[in-house]
Amino acid sequence: MPGAVLPHSGAYLELERQRRTRRLPAVLVVATPVFGLAAAQGGYFPTSWGWSTTALLWIVGLWAVASGRTDAGRLDAGFLALIGFFAAWVGISVTWSAAPALSVLELERTVLLVAGTAALLLVARRRDAPLVAWTLLGAIDAIALYALATRLAPDRLGSYDPIAVYRLSAPIGYWNGLGIFAVMGLLLAVGLTAGATRPWHRAAAAASAVPLAATLYFTYSRGAWLALGIGITALAAATPRRLHVLLATVVVGAPATLGVVLASRSYALTHRVTQLDRAVDDGRNLALALLVLCAVAVGLVLLLDAADRRVSVPRRARLAVGASVWLAVAVAIVAGVVRYGGPIAVVERGWDAFAAPPPRETTSLNSRLTSFSGNGRVELWSAARDVYSDNSLTGGGAGSFERFWQARADATQRVRDAHGLYIETLAELGPIGLALLLAVLAMPLVGLATARRTPLLGGAAGAYVAFLLHAGVDWDWELSGVTLTALFVGCILLLGSRSGDVRHVGSGPRLTLGAVGAAAGVVASIAALGNGTLASARDAVDEGDVATAISDAHRADQLMPWSPEPRIVRGEAELAGNDNAAAARSFGAAIAQDPDNWRAWLDLAIATHGAERTQALAKARSLYPRSTEIANTAAKLEPS
Repeated sequence: MPGAVLPHSGAYLELERQRRTRRLPAVLVVATPVFGLAAAQGGYFPTSWGWSTTALLWIVGLWAVASGRTDAGRLDAGFLALIGFFAAWVGISVTWSAAPALSVLELERTVLLVAGTAALLLVARRRDAPLVAWTLLGAIDAIALYALATRLAPDRLGSYDPIAVYRLSAPIGYWNGLGIFAVMGLLLAVGLTAGATRPWHRAAAAASAVPLAATLYFTYSRGAWLALGIGITALAAATPRRLHVLLATVVVGAPATLGVVLASRSYALTHRVTQLDRAVDDGRNLALALLVLCAVAVGLVLLLDAADRRVSVPRRARLAVGASVWLAVAVAIVAGVVRYGGPIAVVERGWDAFAAPPPRETTSLNSRLTSFSGNGRVELWSAARDVYSDNSLTGGGAGSFERFWQARADATQRVRDAHGLYIETLAELGPIGLALLLAVLAMPLVGLATARRTPLLGGAAGAYVAFLLHAGVDWDWELSGVTLTALFVGCILLLGSRSGDVRHVGSGPRLTLGAVGAAAGVVASIAALGNGTLASARDAVDEGDVATAISDAHRADQLMPWSPEPRIVRGEAELAGNDNAAAARSFGAAIAQDPDNWRAWLDLAIATHGAERTQALAKARSLYPRSTEIANTAAKLEPS
């Protein structure tokens, strides 16, 4: 054929090299922040945001200056506009926030999400949707494999976290966050098993589900398992090839389920009190079993592929199987509702079980999966509702829930978040903030409605819906690595909705976008330096290096003058150096900036004597009445 490029010819290899080079930015935009943030305790702490944000913003600027070519459409523009408006509302809330410094941190976290989604939607094109899905699955697999290794090789990687209580949480740092992270990987694996074009690619996706399911099990995250069930339902609803997807789900699910069963039967790996040598033996045996099950998953996919090439299922049969599956699901739901006394009774019993106090802890963690207690979430949601009632127009300000919670007489535990994205957003940002957030999160689903349905998009839809559900009952949003992963999954749906027509953006919009990206990158760099220097000052205080702590705290104060934290850390360093007068001045400066910061008042009480100490302790108690730290500190201070 004239003009054809033959495989393995020089021209063909050059085209392939150019194609891989063009797609490399999309891989880097996805893999680097997802893996880096997830590995840095889920991206929860400010020190993990700044440099990621800076890099992503500079990618946006470089795209605007050097390329300007995209096939993005109106939905992409709408999504970026909405998430930009949401970030702006978070920033504006600083002006009325009950905790302005915390609001600034929330703005930094939100700008990271804006930068990540903007970078991906600008550099990726419609045909890159499978590549984005594979990159996400690879990053999730890498994190999950490390997490699982800490359980299977406790003598090499494991450590006991008294907060996690043997539930798998590293490296993300929160068991429920790791759970939904693994769930998104599982649903992407199903979608890729059903939708990848090459047999060995499908086999790799299916094999990856085995360690992901084991990781999910060891988190003992009940919400994540529920989200997985809802996600599978959404996956089936989002693709027309339901028989094919059903077979892929069985192929992926059978070995993964068997791996979970084997994991649940290991006493040493599922009980808090166990001997290390027994845990090592059980971990080694389970690791070998999981490897065998990965091979089984590969074999099943290859068998399914061979059968698919030889057997053609009539359309009527496919429709009948799909209808039968939905009918079976409906019958099961109806039977369950009837069994427990009707829909109202089911809702009442479910709420009572959720509102009940958590059961008494036992050595077996397997029993956690049979409990429906919300572990105090009802009280947190009630507090968030009260915050909204008192600030019904604008909310209390981004990140302010902690400040309102600790002032309550029933705040017996220290929490920072309401453990529910939507109720917390309503409390902190009011109805406008919640409406903007819901609009942002809905845009990928709008994209799915306009896209040509495929198993890959079905898997992405299932993973995205699972996150939306789970975020409503936990603090996933504060784990930037988990949230950015979910938004990247949503971007797959937006990519799939594009027409594929590439165009060149005009120089005016590109220069504006490049200037905004570069300027925002500079600001993000300054924030990164400030957060990093403050963290170094805290470390120096812990290590007893007073001079370094004071110097770093002073630099942090110059980089982030909006925050009282550098002055508090400087005062604590001065306390460690027995300079109580200087410490009192530093704490006083922090209080002048944030009068409702209970820690600054408590530290001031430590640094002072007499009436000033008494007054400072009284103020700290009024800001956080049920704080055990304040009570213990007050008991240790000698009356002056």
